[in-house]
Amino acid sequence: MPLPSSVTLMPRLTRFGTVIAVLTASVSVAGEGHVRAMLVADAQQLRPGVTFRLGVALRPEAGWHIYWRHPGEAGLATAVEVELPDGFEVGDLHWPTPVAFSQPGGLAGYGYEDEVVLASEVTMPNQVGSSAKVAVKASWLACREVCVLGSADLEAELPLVGDELEMSEQALDSWRQALPSSIESGRFDLSVTGGPVPASGPAEIAVWLRWQHPPGVVEFFPDPGPGLKIEDVRVQPRGALTRVDLKASRLRTSDTPSASFRSLVADVDADGRRFAEEVWIEFE
Repeated sequence: MPLPSSVTLMPRLTRFGTVIAVLTASVSVAGEGHVRAMLVADAQQLRPGVTFRLGVALRPEAGWHIYWRHPGEAGLATAVEVELPDGFEVGDLHWPTPVAFSQPGGLAGYGYEDEVVLASEVTMPNQVGSSAKVAVKASWLACREVCVLGSADLEAELPLVGDELEMSEQALDSWRQALPSSIESGRFDLSVTGGPVPASGPAEIAVWLRWQHPPGVVEFFPDPGPGLKIEDVRVQPRGALTRVDLKASRLRTSDTPSASFRSLVADVDADGRRFAEEVWIEFE
């Protein structure tokens, strides 16, 4: 995929999602290029020890997509960095469940084609003033027929008020609903056959999902982390049994690849609702 030079986005007034608001200088929005970005935070007031959410809402143009934390067989993960006053503690970035798309050459990709929020929980220090300046930098690879690198430097003074706070709260409510569950739901039992991963060449792994009730559409999103490469993922449903075949190989930069990796299993129920659960794929 050809990559033109980086495009840095500058703040401007924009319509974001379905909400129109006049944004003041206390929060910034970026809207040039193929992705629009807005800082979101739901701190209604600053109080010692209180936790709030901080992140960025990203909206690709129609027909474009950006990438999940594991982009698939090609692509580049979206990155979010936050800058906070001394004493503020930021947690891990939480990623909503992605969608899968096919890329040139038949390569699998995982990411977002519609508006998405990437956010973390932030805890305030034991001593905090009445306001605080925060900044978020987001960078991404937006693709359609070609790919374009983009970034946005966003800042705000907390707490947000009025339309800015309302927009943030709506975006973060949608974010929470789109997050996969990290708690076993009991919707399926999981087992794995295959492995270990040899020093060279791939190992063929089969992931077996035995459902309590036959699912609708089943999706599988591997997140191998460092040391492993996952490719040729094939999902084969048959009633209450789903088989996921994949190939796992060792990256040249890793002498001892992990014997497990994190993944998401997503399915759609009879009412069209989409569920996703975080699982660990363990093999010898």
